[in-house]
Amino acid sequence: MYNVIVAGSTDFTRDCILQLMELDNVNLSAVIAPIDTKKDRKGNIINSPVVEIALEKKLNLFQPESINKDDFYDTLVDMNPDFFIVVAYGKILNKRTLAIPKIMPLNIHGSLLPILRGASPVEHALLYGFEKSGTTLQKMDFKLDEGDIILQHEFDINKDWKFYDLYDKIKESGVYILKEFFKDTDKYISNMIKQDEASATYCSKIKKEDGKIDFSKDAYSLHNMTRAFVRWPTAYCFYKNISIKVFNSGYILKDNNTNNDFGKIVDINNDGIYIQALNGIYIIKELQREGKKRQTVKEFLCGNKLSIGEYFN
Repeated sequence: MYNVIVAGSTDFTRDCILQLMELDNVNLSAVIAPIDTKKDRKGNIINSPVVEIALEKKLNLFQPESINKDDFYDTLVDMNPDFFIVVAYGKILNKRTLAIPKIMPLNIHGSLLPILRGASPVEHALLYGFEKSGTTLQKMDFKLDEGDIILQHEFDINKDWKFYDLYDKIKESGVYILKEFFKDTDKYISNMIKQDEASATYCSKIKKEDGKIDFSKDAYSLHNMTRAFVRWPTAYCFYKNISIKVFNSGYILKDNNTNNDFGKIVDINNDGIYIQALNGIYIIKELQREGKKRQTVKEFLCGNKLSIGEYFN
């Protein structure tokens, strides 16, 4: 029976916790989550999915101000864990904390490492137009996502997927490799491999300004940006100084296109607003005008008059 502590903050973490609870050779001795700070409109604290499941299942829950402080370090040592498993915790574990588990600290990462190390692998897999993605179970290292690879699971990315579609598949994949690992931990640990540093790529935390549409970029890249940022910050542009968020898009590529009138509306119908971009046309299909609800283009055109030749920027 392996004594396991899980640290995390998201629904991905929650799904992994539920899987661990079903395994006969795992004792989930504690769950660690960040201190909840989000509030609802009434000012009540909103619990993270990890806190919610810990309370529901009556698990041993900790929300330390810092996982690395001396007082909490002693608490972790007393629990005598075989494994730490970190899934989207968002906090740095120092070397002393990482050394606590008797076997090793583990991390589940939402990419096929060493590709897309960092904070936003789901968004960047879509942003770069990847055809494949997956999850990696790695030995946790003090350096970000650089630990030895224990197990990976790969899958194809559907060309129609947006953020939530890929994220749901990443969660499913991560739960799968966790279950697979505990079928034969010795085998997988003995066969873990070092990451190829020459193949490493990195992705930073997404910022609001990353969602600003630049129509001088190629239409395919803009479409991928819409897919990647549909959760946050959402791809956005401006029409007559009014902010427009784009939730669904399409594109038409035009080889040898010499039209550089970027941002110009070239066609409008109930299926989309067709806007000139580099090497093709970016098509807005679902949008939200500032201060209004999310709408299809057909719904939007009922209350907003657009004209061919006008500009988005």
